[in-house]
This record gives sequence, structure tokens and C-alpha cells, in this order.
Amino acid sequence: NITSDVLNNGIKYLEGNLPALKPNDAHWQYNRFAFALYVLARDGELQAGQTNFIYEHRTSLDLYGKAYLAQALYMLDPKDTRIGSLMSELSAATVMSAAGAHWEEKSVDYWNWNTDLRTTAIVLNAYVQIDPQNIVTANAVRWLMSNRTGGHWNSTQETSWTLIALTNWLTASKEYETNYQYAVGLNGTSLQQGQAAKDNLTESVKLQVQMKDLLKDVANYLVFTRGAGAGNLYYDAYLSTTLPVESIQPLDQGMSLARQYFTLSDSKNPITSIGRGELVRVRLTMVVPDALHYVVINDPLPAGLEAIDTSIQTDMQVPSSYTVQDYNERGWGWWYFDHTELRDEKVVLSASDLAAGTYVYTYLARASTAGTFKVIPPTASEFYFPDVAGRNARAEFAELAGLADSAVQ
Repeated sequence: NITSDVLNNGIKYLEGNLPALKPNDAHWQYNRFAFALYVLARDGELQAGQTNFIYEHRTSLDLYGKAYLAQALYMLDPKDTRIGSLMSELSAATVMSAAGAHWEEKSVDYWNWNTDLRTTAIVLNAYVQIDPQNIVTANAVRWLMSNRTGGHWNSTQETSWTLIALTNWLTASKEYETNYQYAVGLNGTSLQQGQAAKDNLTESVKLQVQMKDLLKDVANYLVFTRGAGAGNLYYDAYLSTTLPVESIQPLDQGMSLARQYFTLSDSKNPITSIGRGELVRVRLTMVVPDALHYVVINDPLPAGLEAIDTSIQTDMQVPSSYTVQDYNERGWGWWYFDHTELRDEKVVLSASDLAAGTYVYTYLARASTAGTFKVIPPTASEFYFPDVAGRNARAEFAELAGLADSAVQ
């Protein structure tokens, strides 16, 4: 346990060593100053005048620094109008997706051990303290809970701030006091009804409706009803179906994906045919506008192609650059895909974390069978949130043909 004497000595040290910020000081210095003000406010030792300069130069603060400052101002005076301005800036920076809500910094503050996950936890804590009823809180909780590795977060900093935010959120949301009735219906037919209480708080209900039971040519109405009482109602709704290749169109729901075929000697001009027995360079290009986690890419192979395991150095036709995983051959960012499966019918790639950006992954395949083959588009999605997804168009790379003497078409 930390004694009151130790805490008091720490506060005194902090008060006596606050730096004198200058307009051109680095972001990390502003962020650290905001954290110091937050700590002083927690102990009731913050003076109103200490917040003026940093607020006027808040553009030098990262998002998590603004969250610290907003909380410090709130502890000083909940009616301070500057709090609304800071929260509005945080709201504008929210990254919303089917996976929840989170915040991404423009650069990494290594001096203060910050990450985007840590920023999300600190901003969530600001919302819990200042605006706990905001819908973004539940979405941020969902995002934080889904972005763990092996049941935990990646560092003590991430873990500490996440647990602080989640603990405060549980108190504010009264999750442990959950007590309400719910019902689920589809097109006027009851699917499920029951009582949510603290005794079954961790239990989930899975409902499934077959495609043949849905209405055709008109809208289907899925309705959730929640009675009065404490606690939140959480649900996911997914529609999974199989489409004919001819009708598949491009899809961009948080990521975009493209595939092209090339010869080994020409990496600039896509091909539509190649001789049987020749090697084909398959290039997958993925554009990620926001950070993603646990991403899976499925790239179906045409029936006439076989993926080649270039780690096995037995094929004399495979360039040595592929066997040593050369940067230029594999494409930028291939190392993020830490798990690869070469199956008979497709190539599967997975990545635990992808920052916003463009990724290129190439692999080799051999044209082994003569014929004309339809090409199923590649798809990508987050494993735990499959509606964060993207796929290529069938029409762009439609067929592989003529594998007897010209294999890819």
C-alpha cells in the first residue's frame, strides 16, 4: 500500500517541477504537462490559472493529452465551457466502425509510452467522467475488449489505463445492476424474449434464421425491444449468403482489396493468360484507412493454379529472392501477415494488427491444368467483426483460360 506521506511527497514534487511550456515545445512535452495537471486535479491541488496556457495551445496536444486536460478542467469546474470544446474535438476524431469506436493519433508519442489503444482507453475514461451516457462509451468498450492478445493487452501502460477506464465505465453504466426484459422479433414474429439480470450477465443468446425464411423483394424488419431498468442491451446481426460469381461486386466496408496476376519477368503489366507449367506472380493489394486487428484474407485459387511454398527450396524455377523473402519481391508490409496457409483451393493470410496504410503481398502459383476457369474474388475481414470487410470485383479479373499453352485469362 502507498501511504499518504508518499502521495503527498509526490504531489509536492510535481508542483515544484512543472515545466514552463513554450509555444514551440514538442507534443510529448505538452502531453506530459497535461498528465501532470490531471494528477494534480485528482488530488485537488490544481489551480485554475495553470490550465490557461496549455488550453490556448491545445493544438500541440495529442488526443490523449486533450482527454487528460478535459478531465482536469472537469474536476476543477464541471461547468467550464472549455470542456465542451475539448470533447467536441475528441468526438470529431472518433473512428467509428462495426468493430466499435477508437481513436488514432497522427504520430506515436514514444516519450510517454503511448499507443492508439492507450489513447482509446484514456479518451474513454474522459467520456465516462464527463459524458457517461454518450453512445460512444459502449462502442469504445467493445473495441478495447476485442483488441486483446491472448486475453490481455500488449503493455502495462495499455493494461493499466484500460482497466481504469473499464472499471469506471462499469460503475457509471451500472452493468452489475442489470435488470430489464427484452424481446427480439423478425417481420412480426417473435424470435426470443427473456429477462437480463446480474445472474446471467455473461450469457449470450444466439438466434439463427434461414435465408429461405426471409421475405423476398421487400425489406425485412429485425426489431429489438428493451424494457425499463439498469444495464445495456448488446447485439450483433449478420447476414451470410453465397452469391453467384457473375453477380459479385466490389465491397469496401472498412478495407479495400485488389488482386492482379503477372509474369515473373514483368511486374508492371497484368496478364490474362500464360503457358501451362509457367509461374504466375499473384499480387494482393490491401488499403486500410483505419487501424485493424485480427484480419484474415482469403484468396481463392482458380482450379488451374497451384500455390507454391517458396520456403521449400526444391523448385529450380522459383527465384531465390522469394525463398529468402526479399522486400521487393514480397511487397510492402508482407511481414505483417504472420500466418500463411497454402491450401488446395485458396491462400489464407492473417495479421494480428494492421495500421492504417497500403499493404502489398505477393506469392507464386503454377499454371498446372489446361482449361478456362472462373476466378472467385479475394475477400478480407476482421475475424471477430466480419462486417468490417472488403473484396475485389469479379468482373476485373474474371477468368483463367487456355492453360494448355496460355494458362491465365
